[in-house]
Amino acid sequence: MVRGMGSVPAIRMWWLAVSREMQDQVVPALAARKGAPENSMEVQLPACALLGAIGVAMEHWAWQDEPEDAAEPTRLALRCLRIDEL
Repeated sequence: MVRGMGSVPAIRMWWLAVSREMQDQVVPALAARKGAPENSMEVQLPACALLGAIGVAMEHWAWQDEPEDAAEPTRLALRCLRIDEL
């Protein structure tokens, strides 16, 4: 299914909707951690970037000839975003 995200429009739309729902679930936790309002850009932007990075990591993982552990590309994506500083 992850491979289809890039090539099947219906799956791509579904993935975008699910990502938005996940972003909405991440926002309250991130807002509490940052001590900022949920509707602030300093909360919304990292939440969006986080879910986008995980999506890219999953696509990268799915297209490998011999996929490694899915956690490794996810960890790399989070390091690239420097999520540990949130």
